[in-house]
Amino acid sequence: MAKCEKILMAGFSGAGKTSFLRELEFMAPDLAWEFADLDQLILKSRGKGLKELAQVIERDGWEKFRLYERQELEGWLKEEGKGVLALGGGTLSPLLYDLYKTSRKVGIVYLHAPFEDCWERLHLETSEPRPLVKRGKSELHRIYEERQQVFSQIPWRIENPKGSDLTMLAKAFWERVS
Repeated sequence: MAKCEKILMAGFSGAGKTSFLRELEFMAPDLAWEFADLDQLILKSRGKGLKELAQVIERDGWEKFRLYERQELEGWLKEEGKGVLALGGGTLSPLLYDLYKTSRKVGIVYLHAPFEDCWERLHLETSEPRPLVKRGKSELHRIYEERQQVFSQIPWRIENPKGSDLTMLAKAFWERVS
């Protein structure tokens, strides 16, 4: 992992990817690292005039949204320099995982949180509206279990249950990357 120029952060919706990304940026060992959130890249490039990613999905549908994810991800990976990119909860399909797991310049970390913690975080007042939440808890749990098949293949796993110390997690992250 020490030679990675790009690190993709995968995890289910509500696992804490955005919060962890901010902590990683705060604790970055040098200014050469760039930090981005794939959902925000999509909103910026495809959501002109819209305030939330959910509006892009409602306007264009899930199939187009998945295409946007792939295009933005591929573009980000082609950019020069070191970076960490927080992926959307469903970005890392088996196909995408196969495409990027073989690259020596790209590392993938799985930020794991138990389903109940994700569900709780998705309902915080500060949480951005997520289209999948509208499907209900049992459907979201089914999707969570389904995605574990892909996430479980990622050897670098960081546990982020409710109450985790993000500063300690970020410190351990940077120790492994450096």
